[in-house]
Amino acid sequence: MGTVAYQQSESAQGQAGTRQQAGGSWGPRPAAPAGSPTGAPRYQQQAPGAAPRGRKARLRVAKVDPWSVMKTTFVLSIAFAVVSVVAAALLWSALNALGVFDSINRTLASVAPANQPNSVTLTSVLSFGKVISFTALVSVVNIVLFTALATLAAYLYNMCSSLVGGVEVTLADDTAS
Repeated sequence: MGTVAYQQSESAQGQAGTRQQAGGSWGPRPAAPAGSPTGAPRYQQQAPGAAPRGRKARLRVAKVDPWSVMKTTFVLSIAFAVVSVVAAALLWSALNALGVFDSINRTLASVAPANQPNSVTLTSVLSFGKVISFTALVSVVNIVLFTALATLAAYLYNMCSSLVGGVEVTLADDTAS
């Protein structure tokens, strides 16, 4: 099991040694319980029979590893490419089974002049092999582009987060009763 390292935000660091008193003023915090390390988080004890409360932690995403972003995006892009090719094959098969291509060919033949019997048909232009080849080509281009753009975005995020501090996230521990 891995460990999670986090940084406290500046507002949390400034209030680490103080707590709000009943009158609204800030005063020193009570001493840590015996045996607890200095600076360890202190949780209030709940009254017996009270509903359990979840803990919250404010974390900051200070850096994103571009290599892991590239690997993850590459795998997700390949999955998207496979889904695209399968969807194109199923869609073409469904349209062919419903007779859509034949219907469009008959409509084009009735509109075309009678002296050109060897005109181009929709079935010859949109054959199954051509549709799948085009979908595969577009999918390969998408894999390269998505991977490159996501990696570039990770580098840009790291540069911006070094200037402004990154994105703060609040995580809450849900307790079911």
